[in-house]
Formats: sequence, structure tokens, C-alpha cells
Amino acid sequence: MYHFLIDRFTRHRILHSTVLCRNAYSIFFNSCSFSVLNTNHHHQTDNFTLSALVNSCGLSPETVLKLSKRLQTINPNGPNAVVQLLTNHGFSDSQLRSYVKKQPSVLLSDAEKTLLPKLKFLQSIGVSTTDLPKILIRNTSFLSKSLDKHLIPRYEIIRSLVCNDKEVVSALKHGSWNLNCGWVVNDAALNIEVLRNLGVPQGCISLLVSNFPGVAFTKHSVFAEAVNSVKEMGFDPSKSNFVLALQVFAKMNKDIWESRFKIFEKWGWSRDMCLSAFLKHPQYMMISEKKIVKAMNFLVNDTGLSPEEIARRPGMLNRNLEKTFIPRWAVLKILRSRGLVKSDLRISSVISISEEKFLERYVTRFQKDLPLLLDAYNGQVLD
Repeated sequence: MYHFLIDRFTRHRILHSTVLCRNAYSIFFNSCSFSVLNTNHHHQTDNFTLSALVNSCGLSPETVLKLSKRLQTINPNGPNAVVQLLTNHGFSDSQLRSYVKKQPSVLLSDAEKTLLPKLKFLQSIGVSTTDLPKILIRNTSFLSKSLDKHLIPRYEIIRSLVCNDKEVVSALKHGSWNLNCGWVVNDAALNIEVLRNLGVPQGCISLLVSNFPGVAFTKHSVFAEAVNSVKEMGFDPSKSNFVLALQVFAKMNKDIWESRFKIFEKWGWSRDMCLSAFLKHPQYMMISEKKIVKAMNFLVNDTGLSPEEIARRPGMLNRNLEKTFIPRWAVLKILRSRGLVKSDLRISSVISISEEKFLERYVTRFQKDLPLLLDAYNGQVLD
């Protein structure tokens, strides 16, 4: 029925949409061929390729027909050239579909004159072919706006706030950027000036901008309120925890903040314990309620950690239950049962270290005598 409706809707205009439909078919169903196909084919085939485009990218028939009509007066081979260019710059088939669904007008762009200079610029500041599609899918306006009037000026603003291009790329990866909003730029300058006046070192400012650009570029009134909250709690502006706490207050409203206290109170934490833990590791307050409950349940009921011990090391709550807690606990139980580690060695002592260090200290060194340790770490044995 769906294809029948598409056929009825497009029957009287299908000849105008043939070029785009066939280009789209080669784009999304035969990525090895990007040549423009012959338009003198059977009417039913035209309907099929239109349906294929609609189904593969999620584009409506109206959108496809609108684009195809414009193609007749621009460049019939344009879509093939655009897709070839994006493919050469790291886009997979699924990423192409995602990008075209968000920004179908990209198929009308001039690949060489309009898109290539922007891609080359992003590469020149260190954006890899792996990161490029992710950044562009998240920020579709990057390829639709002027390189000289929008993209380069925004880059220069971010670059003025951090230490190097690597941190600019990190900011691009972690943010969603609206190149039209001038007020965002003005607020960012005010926000960073506040931090500099407080004595926040450049390294901490770079940490905020490159990892939490949404906070650095948020409205100044919101930012200033968050800064005041962090200062009132006694955070040292010269330490990284100051900006880590800042991003929590900038993102979290009071209702969610209070709800986190209530969750931990159910596990025996007092309000003072929650605040003390926040001073040590601000990010733990950003953990979702579901993840908090799962982590606390495992640590308290399965491993025997006390709520007080968890509060002293709140950073462990940010680790992944399935990838960190459970496999490391499985290894620790085996080592304990064989008397290879102290019986009072707690999982809290091994959760925070890196995977490389954990494997070196608790798996590799014992693997000759206990080859099952690696299997336990990989979840293939229970104990």
C-alpha cells in the first residue's frame, strides 16, 4: 500500500525526479557506483528507486520531488559528486543516510567549489576522517554556511579560548554548534572572562571548553549563577574540580539536584556525605538514577562495600557496571579464594585504576598459574 501511494502521488511528475532517484539508488544501494544512470528506463523502475530513497533515508516523497526539481536547473550529476566526496572523507553508508536525512539539500551542493574547501579546512585543524562524519552529522550547518563568514570566525573564537587546535577539535566533537547565534559568542567571552578574573588557570578553562562547550557557551546569566554556587560550596578556582562542579550546576536544575540527595539517602548517605562526595568528585551527581541504583545495589549487596566507603570514593560510581564492576569483582573473588591477594582487599581499591593497570596487577601476573582469570574477566566463568 505504501509503495502504491507513492506511485500514485508521483506518477504525473516522475520524469522530473528520475535523475535524483537513480543517483540516490546508486548512493545508498550500490556504493561502488556513482555514475549518473540513463534516465530512459521503464516507469516502474523509476517508482522503485523513489521508494528506495524514501525508505532508505526517511525522506518524504515531497522532499525528494522538491530536490529533484531543483536538480534539473543546477547539476544533475551533483548528488553523485557529493556522495563521492563525503565517502572519500570518511562517511560510511549509514552515516551518509543519517546526514542526508538531516540535511537533504547537501545533495544540491557543488562538491568541489562549496563543500571541499570546508572539508579541507576542518582537516587542516586536525579533524580526522573518523571524527569528521560525527561532527558534521551533529552540526549539519557546517557545510551549509559560508566558510569565511561563519565557519572560520567560529573556529577563531573557540581557538582563542583554548591552548591548541586539538582542544578545538575536542570542542567541536562535544558540542552542537549553531553558527547563526551571535549572542552565544558574546556570552562565551563574558563567561571565560569571569573564570579568568577568579584565577582559574588556562588548563582548567581549556578543560571546560573542550569537554563541556555547551557550558562554556551557555547564557551568561545561567553561567554566572552556576559560578556563584560553586564558589559558595568552597571549590578552589585553581583546581580542575572547580570547572567540573561548574558544569554540573550549569546543567542540573534544583529539582534534579534534590532528587539525587533523596536517592543516596535511601542507601544511608546523609546530606553532608553527599556534599562531601561532591567536593571530591563532582561528576557523580550527573549519573542517572537508574545507574546509581544499579551500582549501589551491586557494590553494597554483592561486594559488601559499606555506603560510607562508597561515599569516600564516589568516583567509582561513574564506572560501568557490566564492563568494570562485574568482571573485576569476578577476578578478585578468584584471587581471594586462592590466597593470592589480601583477604581484606576491597573492590573499591581496584575499580578506579585503568584497565591496563588492572590487567597487569591482577590478571597477567597470575595468568600462568590461573589461566581462567582472563576467562573470568571476559565473563566466561562465574568464579
